[in-house]
Amino acid sequence: MSCDVDGLLEFLLYVGQAKRTFRTGWVLHGVEKVESVADHMYRMAVMSLLLPTVSEESKVRCMKLALVHDLAESVVGDLTEFDGIPKSEKHRRESEAMLYLTSLLPADVGREIFSLFNEYADQKTNEANLVKDLDIFDMLLQAYEYEKLQCEDAFLEDFFDSSVNKIKTDIVRKWLKQLVECRSSGKLFQLPSDSNLNTILKHILYDDQGTFLYKLPSSNIREKTNRFISNQNKIDNPSLDTTELLTNLVKDIKHQH
Repeated sequence: MSCDVDGLLEFLLYVGQAKRTFRTGWVLHGVEKVESVADHMYRMAVMSLLLPTVSEESKVRCMKLALVHDLAESVVGDLTEFDGIPKSEKHRRESEAMLYLTSLLPADVGREIFSLFNEYADQKTNEANLVKDLDIFDMLLQAYEYEKLQCEDAFLEDFFDSSVNKIKTDIVRKWLKQLVECRSSGKLFQLPSDSNLNTILKHILYDDQGTFLYKLPSSNIREKTNRFISNQNKIDNPSLDTTELLTNLVKDIKHQH
């Protein structure tokens, strides 16, 4: 295996760590099922794709910035004001982390990623300004989601009070206006839930650490799952609760275990 491939794999493992690095602000505010740094960067990248009146070149630039801007947190963690670390020290730690991460990659790719990190930090380009606003907007949108998911209206008001006036670009301010109006009006969105069958089965068949609980051949599990879903699709009554069918499937799997 070449050194480049070794470095690439190590880099990707650090990217994976971003999926397991929780966003500190939510943890400190007692939020349930806290999002990860990777969750945050992913939706920002999608937002970049949706930016209106922005050239395709700028959209791509924004997507790259969104996917890189918090990558250092996979090494140093999500440092916030609550950690008592000055901004200069935070930037120093993150810069060192990015220097290490990009050193794992081929030189041209590493230089591009490090340049993107610095571009976002310096906030001197239109794209960097846009992505900074997307960073804030995603945080506020996430706060709204948590309030609805936990049925606690305005319990994350601090995030709105401290951040709504920081968004400067017209595009994102328009999105923010819609979000604030929606939140203040009490309008209810039907938020996606973990109700689809595959997700339910995942929670039943695996523990919190992702360990498979029932040692059946995967083909058996797949066959039983497909049969269950097939039976469910044949049900004409849309109001019928799927709990009984699902319970029977799980009992069958446990019995064979």
